[in-house]
Amino acid sequence: MQDEEIILKAIGRVIKKERKRKKLKFTIFCYENDISKTTLYMIENGKNKPYVTSLFKIINALGLSYQEFGQLLDKELPDDFMKFEE
Repeated sequence: MQDEEIILKAIGRVIKKERKRKKLKFTIFCYENDISKTTLYMIENGKNKPYVTSLFKIINALGLSYQEFGQLLDKELPDDFMKFEE
């Protein structure tokens, strides 16, 4: 698996886990935050590269800071993967 694919899948897992942890229903989350269902589906499943603006919109809609998102992403990446430094 290439680095890009690993990152995209990790981003998707973080978003999906946080949305579910906060009990935010997929369709309602999309509607309330003006995010297309296709876009969110593709991102959550690691099937496309999210635009930075879409990613920031989703992170904000989840109530996360960018630092919190980065920390969650860091935990989703394999141990031998390049890690974010504090």
